[in-house]
Amino acid sequence: MTNAQPENLENRVASLEEQLEQVLDELDLLRTIQNGVRRENRSNSTNAARLERATANLAVVSANHTRDIRQMQQNINRILEYLENPNRGDTMPN
Repeated sequence: MTNAQPENLENRVASLEEQLEQVLDELDLLRTIQNGVRRENRSNSTNAARLERATANLAVVSANHTRDIRQMQQNINRILEYLENPNRGDTMPN
């Protein structure tokens, strides 16, 4: 029986070593995945900030464009009023 115990113990140690290797491999894989997720999150955060800036810039451009269109419409209306009634005594609008 004494010979059976060391063999059984050696088998258990070998089994534990194998399980430990598997756990270490899984931990290594998880660490690799976690690093990838961190990089992706950082990239997503950077892209979200860029998108916010681009959206804000687009809103400013749109507001300026809308203001310019309104101004042009007012100028066109003044010119049309002048052309419709040139005898009002007003000078031609700029």
